[in-house]
Amino acid sequence: MRALSLPVIFGLGELAPAKRNALALVYLSSVMIIMGVNFIQPALPAMMEPLGISESALGLVMTVYTAPAIFLSPLFGIVADLYGRRLLLAWGLVLFGISGAAITLAPSFLWVLILRAIQGIGFSAVIPLTIVLIGDLLEGDSEVGGQGLKVFLDRVGYLILPPLGGLLATFAWFWPFVFYGLAVPLGLCTLVWMPETKGNVESGTWSYLGNTLRLARHPRLVIAFSAGFLRFFLDYGFLTYFPLFLVRTHGISTATAGFLYAFFSAGAMLTSSQAGRLAVGHDKARLLFVAFLISGIALVAVPLVPGVWLVGAALFFYGLANGVISPMQKSLLTQNAPTELRGGIVSVDRLIQQVSKTLSTSVVGLLLVAVELPTIFWLLGILSLVSVALMAALLPKGQTGLKPSPLRPS
Repeated sequence: MRALSLPVIFGLGELAPAKRNALALVYLSSVMIIMGVNFIQPALPAMMEPLGISESALGLVMTVYTAPAIFLSPLFGIVADLYGRRLLLAWGLVLFGISGAAITLAPSFLWVLILRAIQGIGFSAVIPLTIVLIGDLLEGDSEVGGQGLKVFLDRVGYLILPPLGGLLATFAWFWPFVFYGLAVPLGLCTLVWMPETKGNVESGTWSYLGNTLRLARHPRLVIAFSAGFLRFFLDYGFLTYFPLFLVRTHGISTATAGFLYAFFSAGAMLTSSQAGRLAVGHDKARLLFVAFLISGIALVAVPLVPGVWLVGAALFFYGLANGVISPMQKSLLTQNAPTELRGGIVSVDRLIQQVSKTLSTSVVGLLLVAVELPTIFWLLGILSLVSVALMAALLPKGQTGLKPSPLRPS
């Protein structure tokens, strides 16, 4: 009887010690990187009085951190494919940790923004690699389970890190930033224990770029890109304005509204923990379609159901779908891209997702001028349902994709 462990629970099977250590570094890197946002969000108000800034200026702390990824993620993807993953991951973590911890010594808000922008460069280098390396280290349904474990651990982080960051900020605004220094020893550990997994790129840079762009037009990868865009468009459009809807429609406090997010996290953690088993014998693209159908139905149901707890139930089903969409979409990318082009393909996806996040909140904000929030949720639900039909039309007839092999640019 196999010993119960996280790899076994998530369907990864028994792993060699070297591979297990490498994956542990990947998952620790993933959780460290998401600390760049949710760990300090509750701490932002504590910065206002000591640094003499207004409420409107707080958003800049996030903007300067995420903006570099729009331009640098594709570049770092190319670097990872052409020159290697290990050094990029290690020095990205070191840069992230040093610049983040240095904010504790920032003499002014301007220096906070400068150091956050530098930290964002480290974030841009590491974030696509956490997906790419799982695809390099695992294969088949085990790789889906590996992506599911990443999603699960990230969701655990979303539950634990914000309260911890808020608690630290009650002592002083800079205390949450101290903990970013933990990324430095993590980066040094990757230099020792992370194997180099990049493929052999036999052609030059321009040929590599041409191959990546040609491969990106393949129907299965277009489905993966579309799913990534749609997921974040729905998440940012819905979850950003969900508390406002609850406060206005159901008359509850913001604290209760925040508690309901636990329903979403619980649903996502449940399905992401079983992603590897769900993928056995099923086409990942078709699993995506089913999950987006459930997302659309949940979005339409939120304004219709009476009572806060039924709204929580709808949010739970939205989380169940999200826990399927995230690992399946990542696996659809990595399993359909050869190792030597995987970094570039994943970076294209990260760029598309950044555009989606920006568009979603902007579009929903503009729609609020003309329509009520329930109508917007209905429109997002309809968008999810219609998009499933459009993505399904891209899937070649009779293609099962049960045992995908990496695609090659034609």
